Amino acid sequence: MDKNDKIGLVGYGYWGKILYKTLLKLGFKNVIICDINGVDTVTDYTQLNVSHVLIATPPSTHYAICKYFLEKGVNVFCEKPLVTDIKEANNLYNIASKFNSKLFTDWTFTYNYAIQRLKKEYDEGLLGKIESISMHRYNENITHIVDGTTCKWDLACHDVSIIQYLTSKLPNKVKWVEYSKKASKSDSTFGILTYDDFASTINVSWTYGDKFRECIFDFTGATVLWDDKTQKLTYKPKQESHFWGETIDYSSKSSPLENSINSFFNNKTSDINKNITLQTLEILK
Repeated sequence: MDKNDKIGLVGYGYWGKILYKTLLKLGFKNVIICDINGVDTVTDYTQLNVSHVLIATPPSTHYAICKYFLEKGVNVFCEKPLVTDIKEANNLYNIASKFNSKLFTDWTFTYNYAIQRLKKEYDEGLLGKIESISMHRYNENITHIVDGTTCKWDLACHDVSIIQYLTSKLPNKVKWVEYSKKASKSDSTFGILTYDDFASTINVSWTYGDKFRECIFDFTGATVLWDDKTQKLTYKPKQESHFWGETIDYSSKSSPLENSINSFFNNKTSDINKNITLQTLEILK
């Protein structure tokens, strides 16, 4: 599409502002903001006349807003989670198909350079088989807790989406423990996902003292440490591995959000994105 065309942005809170800045950075010049609390913005999304819209409102509102635009033939980019009910998700995809519109969920970390590199190496057999995955994702405060959701749906969904992106397999067993340390609702979550030939643990919290995003991928050929805060990927080789303790600094690469938005507008990876969405909802439900 022409970057001078009108684009709708529904929701101008914490993440909506980040989306807006990223769209401008990517060269989109005509972004129309819609926010119920906005000043000098559209306050009713039904007033938007656009071909593409990005949605950054609370998850509880996603279904109605997505449905409205999809039925108008508008292409929709929706912040995760798309919805929290798999039946609603399937209904939205059916509507998109019926009205020839596109539905895209912003699984930002599947567009991270490090994760895409791991995916390529894993698919090519360079890393061997997965033996285990350990994921830790903590935020330093709870000042931007999303209304109508919990830590599991806000943070753990990222880690589930990464695993599904890498493997496309559904686990045989899923166990979630949600608990509260500081907030009135679930602000921390621990999960165990058991697959046919490996297991993954997921530990996330809104109330950690610092932002921390680290994952350990243990393959038969190498153990790989992903530290997204320092933006480094470190390989620790095992016997007869072709990896030699390499550390990749990807801080100069384009941001995952930029890659995600470009993928939406360039109509790439739509089937993969749909599969990740449905599988992630199945695991989180």
